[in-house]
Amino acid sequence: MRRFFPQRFYIVRVWAIFKLITLLFKELVRASIEVIRQIIKPKLDIRPGIFTYKTQLSSDWEVTLLCLLISLTPGSLPLEISGNQRKLFIHALDIKDEQKMRDDIQNTFEKAIMEVTR
Repeated sequence: MRRFFPQRFYIVRVWAIFKLITLLFKELVRASIEVIRQIIKPKLDIRPGIFTYKTQLSSDWEVTLLCLLISLTPGSLPLEISGNQRKLFIHALDIKDEQKMRDDIQNTFEKAIMEVTR
């Protein structure tokens, strides 16, 4: 049947969308617990800051979806997108390790978006 229908089977894309939504809920709960933990502490021990993230996503709606997913998780907020839409400036509530935050975004949200769109 691949000879007649060269594109991907639609169930694969539906499954990727389901995994993306599940990932969103998982990250939302994890980040919410982290923010609540920071609020409950008697001494505020955070290091807020801004870091840059280079994305491999190419289309406008892929980058927009990435920004929405980042902003929906508490503690992070995309501030600006560069002119070529390859670099995001993200504000984070607590930056312990910048590279780890970049890797987390790339291995979770960006990877899931690529599975849905490509």
